[in-house]
Amino acid sequence: MFTSSRLQRGDIYTRVELKQLSSINDQTLYTGIFRPADTDSIWIFATERKSGDMTEYSDFLDGDTLHWDGQTAGRKDQSVIEHERNGLELLVFYRAKKQEFPGAGFRYEGRFRYIAHTGANPTHFTLQRLAH
Repeated sequence: MFTSSRLQRGDIYTRVELKQLSSINDQTLYTGIFRPADTDSIWIFATERKSGDMTEYSDFLDGDTLHWDGQTAGRKDQSVIEHERNGLELLVFYRAKKQEFPGAGFRYEGRFRYIAHTGANPTHFTLQRLAH
């Protein structure tokens, strides 16, 4: 099941709202990459300008292209790289800074696909927004 069918591109969602919407109890929802149980979706949470309590990853949305750093340990990198082969959608939630939206929310930017990556720990990804 794709979770994109329950989300509206451009709407703001907090993690609390997403937790309720999808009946999530998994605390890894509060990390940068999350796979809701029993779904075919991977959620990516990206913040451009980090606050002092956040790891200094480099994330930047440039039009329909997201330049995004994966997690330092890299455990979920392969799932992003192989998402299409495995029938998974990549959904991007983005904000310029932590307090840009009420409740530290994110704007849902829609479905993206893996284009390329370089480096490791963290891996630097390039993702492209899909047309509706």
